[in-house]
Amino acid sequence: MSMCFKPLAEPVRRRPWRAAALLAVGLAGCSSVSLHQQHEAAQARDAAAAQALVATAPADGGALAPWLESERGRISAARTQAAQRFDDAEKACWQRFAVNACVRAARLERRVTQESLRQQELALNELERQRRTEARLRELEQRQRPETR
Repeated sequence: MSMCFKPLAEPVRRRPWRAAALLAVGLAGCSSVSLHQQHEAAQARDAAAAQALVATAPADGGALAPWLESERGRISAARTQAAQRFDDAEKACWQRFAVNACVRAARLERRVTQESLRQQELALNELERQRRTEARLRELEQRQRPETR
């Protein structure tokens, strides 16, 4: 038997982590596409929900400011609740055997909630910016319009 030839079982027996690493890389490559697609779908869903929120905004400029304030308060309260839920879940995770998986799931839940709230906040900011721009343009048009006598 030649010194170059090695049975297949020998590298696995010597380095079992190598086989496990190759298997993990192979499985991660298969699942990453679906995770990416899930992330994109969640972003699209959050953006659609944020636009639906903006559609409920009052058309009157005077009623917009209190509405924006109440929505921002709601978003702030939801962020605080999400942070509290994460803290509670993280504390509970440390009592379990599989800590890493539990903490990872809690972080994922927190990240999903934060992304949704961020999309809502961005939509509110855009609405406010649009309304301010419209008001400023109307003001400029009134200044430039010659007064009728």
